[in-house]
Amino acid sequence: MDDRKIPETLEEAYRLRDLAYSEDERDFYQEYVYNLRRDEYRSRGIRTEISSRRREHQSAIEFSREMFFLEVAEIAARNIDEAPNRGEAVRQSQLQAKRYATRLDTHAFLKQLAAPHINAVTLYRRNFLELLRIGCSAEDAYYLARVIGLTDEQALRSAVGRIREQGYPGGRTAYFVEKTAIQIRDLPGGMILILLTFFVSLFAFVWAANEWGGRSAGEIVFITLGLIAAGALMLVSAIFIVTFIRSINK
Repeated sequence: MDDRKIPETLEEAYRLRDLAYSEDERDFYQEYVYNLRRDEYRSRGIRTEISSRRREHQSAIEFSREMFFLEVAEIAARNIDEAPNRGEAVRQSQLQAKRYATRLDTHAFLKQLAAPHINAVTLYRRNFLELLRIGCSAEDAYYLARVIGLTDEQALRSAVGRIREQGYPGGRTAYFVEKTAIQIRDLPGGMILILLTFFVSLFAFVWAANEWGGRSAGEIVFITLGLIAAGALMLVSAIFIVTFIRSINK
């Protein structure tokens, strides 16, 4: 540690930190960044040490987000084949990729706020980038990344292999249900809508079941059709509710 250069300015501390070859060396210069930033805050009348660390932490988050979007844009551009109007196609592909990357990042940050220890932001970004690299569209990569969820590297490799072969990580029906559930959940009040649908269909089923007595043949047919429709709607909404509950840990 004696041969390490001691930075005299904040800019020099940043430069030495970014050029560090090891995690230990980076931490060494990061501490100087904190201290020099703290001194700068003190000279401006801000006397809390937490402020410098909070500012650096926020800067690190913004930097990692910017690098994520840059990598998304680069991969989206590489996925466009040669075409007469390739420049416009690349621009549209990058815009779509950034839009879905933003949606995924928002979901990941909310997930990490609920459980800071799971590192959701890094894992969802990893999923999205890996799926873009194998040629998935931004839309497919978004939903597949959500379905794959917070898995380890081995599970991700296995899921990506199945996606290469058949287009979805597990069974086709299971993926369709999960994707539809995500689309509903992304809607404003989507979960409330599904719960409301379940209870309305349950009420309709119970009401229709109590209307058998003293009815004509035509009315019984109508009530039977109502029972079938209400039961089917209740079953579908129940499946989505179960899917929502299962997706909490993804």
